[in-house]
Amino acid sequence: MALISPKQRTFAKKHFVEFEVLLKNSSGKGIVSIIKRAINSKHLFVFGEILNRENVQNLKKTEDKKWIELLEIFAFGTFQDYQKRKSELPEITEFQTHKLKMLTIVSLAYSTKHVPYPLLQKELEISEVRELEDLIIDSIYKGLIVAKLDQKESMLEVQETMGRDVPPREIGGVVSVLEDWLKNIETLLESLSEKGKFATLISEETEKKKKKIESDIDDKKKWINILLTTESKQEAFKIKQYLGIEDDDDDEEEEFMGRRGMGGMGGMMGMGGMGGRFRKFF
Repeated sequence: MALISPKQRTFAKKHFVEFEVLLKNSSGKGIVSIIKRAINSKHLFVFGEILNRENVQNLKKTEDKKWIELLEIFAFGTFQDYQKRKSELPEITEFQTHKLKMLTIVSLAYSTKHVPYPLLQKELEISEVRELEDLIIDSIYKGLIVAKLDQKESMLEVQETMGRDVPPREIGGVVSVLEDWLKNIETLLESLSEKGKFATLISEETEKKKKKIESDIDDKKKWINILLTTESKQEAFKIKQYLGIEDDDDDEEEEFMGRRGMGGMGGMMGMGGMGGRFRKFF
């Protein structure tokens, strides 16, 4: 069964106030009267607050214990649970039957998100589809389920259901599920923590590399600015070597320096003129 959400608990508490006052000093037949009012209420669909009271539980020791057994069916049972024990339980009215059938829809809708009409008709003992759909629509209207009617496929498509009370025999299973859930959350948090540490390490390494690249770029910008403003061919040549720049200017500078050593300035002028050569450097 689904646990009751905080919103549902608040709604139930609001309509439980009148019963809370009545339960304080009631016993015996007074408790029976309160149970009758609870299962006949148009607004009360969870009954754990009543069942858990000591004076209500004491009813099990009396001849009126059948009333608390009936209340337990409304709390976490189904229409078929009532039908199986109908002869030993108090007879319920048409309105109470309608209410118990709506609660049965909630249980079926919680078990599966696609509830076939034939299954609903069987569990609720309803032969007419129109009657079934009216009951479903009433359940939706009262906020017991959020669902759509798929008339083409004869299916109830469920999105959400209210939570019903959890029977004592299932408390252990619920606790076990919650414990497993908590363990999974702890494992997930540990995994996220490790990933966070790794991400932080990667981020730090990335930041170091980024700063190194920025530093290298700034350094190269400085030397490029010097290269663009220097009038010394020798200095420019060294800067180009440092920056890893190789172009035709370097080859021609080496050729120029070589020819200057071998043939002097006159040879250079004879091969094209000094002016043409120097325009490449300045």
